[in-house]
Amino acid sequence: MKSVKVSVASDSNDGAVSPKYSLHPYQRQVLRDILRALNSNANDRRAVAHLPTGAGKTRVAVHAACHLLNESDADGSLVIWLAAAEELCEQAAEQLSIGWKHLGLRGAHVHRYWGAQPLDLRDLPSGFLVTGLAKLRSAALQDHTLLAHLAGRAAAVIFDEAHQAVAETYLFVTEQLCSARPPLLGLTATPGRTANLTDADHRLAKMFNHCKVSIDPRGHDSPVTYLIQNRFLAEPRFRPITFESKAPITHTQPGVDYGADALASMGRNLRRTREIVELARNAAKRHFRTIVFCPSVECAVECAKLLKAVGVASAAITANTPSEERRAIVAAFKDDRGGHMALFNYGVLTTGFDAPRTRCVIIARPTTSLVLYSQMAGRAMRGPRAGGNRHADIFTVVDTNLPGFGSVTDAFTNWEELWSNNQT
Repeated sequence: MKSVKVSVASDSNDGAVSPKYSLHPYQRQVLRDILRALNSNANDRRAVAHLPTGAGKTRVAVHAACHLLNESDADGSLVIWLAAAEELCEQAAEQLSIGWKHLGLRGAHVHRYWGAQPLDLRDLPSGFLVTGLAKLRSAALQDHTLLAHLAGRAAAVIFDEAHQAVAETYLFVTEQLCSARPPLLGLTATPGRTANLTDADHRLAKMFNHCKVSIDPRGHDSPVTYLIQNRFLAEPRFRPITFESKAPITHTQPGVDYGADALASMGRNLRRTREIVELARNAAKRHFRTIVFCPSVECAVECAKLLKAVGVASAAITANTPSEERRAIVAAFKDDRGGHMALFNYGVLTTGFDAPRTRCVIIARPTTSLVLYSQMAGRAMRGPRAGGNRHADIFTVVDTNLPGFGSVTDAFTNWEELWSNNQT
């Protein structure tokens, strides 16, 4: 009998083999807890994975999604990934494609359904369906049995930015997809909708059966502290910048953020705009990449123009920026070969934007939302072991008559009481 010699590629002469889609120890712990929660005998297998921005929620969720699809032998099984922002959809589809190559046990498709992309949702081969929530909801309004059809094929449902899951516009979609009781996994850095524990927060916890999976802090006072001290997250240096406005803005009601009119008014304040530009100019001298969150589209565009006029590489991204231009700007910002650069935006880079070399964030958009503040601050929080930086500067333009926040740890721990009934 002829022998066959099998060779195994290794990364070193001692036979060690490096995995191509690996997880850090704390991520493996979270994955184990997720799968334990979703593989329980309960009728409603639901859980929220709660990790700080920059800790790798998407990567952990891809491992979970691949495991759940591998476990489903039914023909035509789909893991349905829901996200509100196109950036989140892009990120999920890209990572699922990479992850399945290393974790999958059979052939599968990654179906993309957001933006202008057409897709026949009734004739999908088995795999992953990554869909924008607004687009799926619109399709369901046109085809009243579509969600029931997809529910019958769902091996699992994953909801990115899960604190949005009980929003009126998305709740119907989620519950319909889960009508056959597949596992439901939520992903979030902020497992609540408001800082003050309103009815919406309690409905969110109830939706996921009060089951929250998080990082074991291993003797530290919080998962955020553990991640910072172990260099997975950057150490944030919060720097408030006081701004005295001559035109005070009325405080909003509890749980209600500032409206577009109030933000636009701030954006038209030339003195405030010049102060933002000066902050960005100084930051760009010290930091390789700086992201600035502006109060309006007009302010973002004006700031980029003024900074560019003094010789600092800068650009602005808003919802009105054409897709091709947007991709080119993002590519330039992520390119390590370029010089120092500041990127201004209004409302589009809070989620799904991964630029690990970002070392400075300027929050010039006031907000009463602890969720939004945490998302903005988190853009600079990737640490050295995640391809980022040891320290991160977070400048917050503090309008003296407006409330605000100043701690990522506070944002992470704010909702602990809400989920205390049943934590994993």
